[in-house]
Amino acid sequence: MRRADFIRLLALAPWCPRLAIGKEWRPDPRQAAADWLAARQSPDGAWRSDTYGAFRDGRALTPMVLRAIATVDRDSAPCRRACAWLLEKGEALFEEYPVHLASAVLETARSLPALAPVASVARARLESLQCGVSGGWSYSPLPPARPGNAAPMQDANLSATAMAIDGLGTGGGDFRKALAFIHSCQNHSTGDEARDDGGFFQMPHDPTRNKAGRAGKDRHGTERFLSYASATADGLRALLLCGEKSDSQRVVAAADWLRRFRWSPQGGKNAPADLIYYTARSIAATRPLMPGIPSTAALIAAEQKPDGSWRNPAGEMREDCPVVATALALEALSFAGK
Repeated sequence: MRRADFIRLLALAPWCPRLAIGKEWRPDPRQAAADWLAARQSPDGAWRSDTYGAFRDGRALTPMVLRAIATVDRDSAPCRRACAWLLEKGEALFEEYPVHLASAVLETARSLPALAPVASVARARLESLQCGVSGGWSYSPLPPARPGNAAPMQDANLSATAMAIDGLGTGGGDFRKALAFIHSCQNHSTGDEARDDGGFFQMPHDPTRNKAGRAGKDRHGTERFLSYASATADGLRALLLCGEKSDSQRVVAAADWLRRFRWSPQGGKNAPADLIYYTARSIAATRPLMPGIPSTAALIAAEQKPDGSWRNPAGEMREDCPVVATALALEALSFAGK
């Protein structure tokens, strides 16, 4: 390398956190994602979707985007504007998508103390939505119904339960009851070793919402469901946060399932292609609690677009909205660095 080129390299280094293979300069993927999201923040401090009308009032996206960009620079101007917007909304923030949004606010408040007033509202909202019978959480904004009177969306599911536990941490909710529901979503300890692979599914009694599908009936005649990656990461993390020991049979079995998992861009029965960013975030969020789980960081970084964003063309998880996909991918990379 010529001396002049070396001096130029030293001068540019503070502005280029990562040097790509070859001669192409590329920014740090996390900073590029945070910059892309910051550029799409509305003047009032909220984030809104150009893809989904239901995501245009700001409440659906602002808590999750703030949670993501706070992992890069929690003192940035976009973070301050978003905090002010959330504090102004108060209780109205949790009228829709209460589990998603309350959990995101509580997780972010751990690093952003300015959110404390709205975080206390979020905690109370989450605690009020825990199902007294099953012990889990549903996506419904309605209080848990009496047994036999619940609509399908009021039935507890693993994803909502893991979100609530992520948000509450050790500071609320009856995790003893939650743990019983989490156990019911794991292919483990049923007495049929051919089916008990240690993985998780979404919920015990609804084939349509178990994304990997039915596994058929076991030797006891019980309908079983296939394990899949996002549910298994959610379930393993929830087990650990609810107090299961890292060497318990259930935890070891779930961790072994994830260690065997290999992402396939083509999808498959255990790796739906439209879940890449949600799945990657869930796996990455679980890795700090359980070492040895394979990282998805390299795959996610390779999918980043030149402008710093991500987008998944499949819409089941709303990842065809680039704001959603980019926030999830950014968090996956941030967890991977812990």
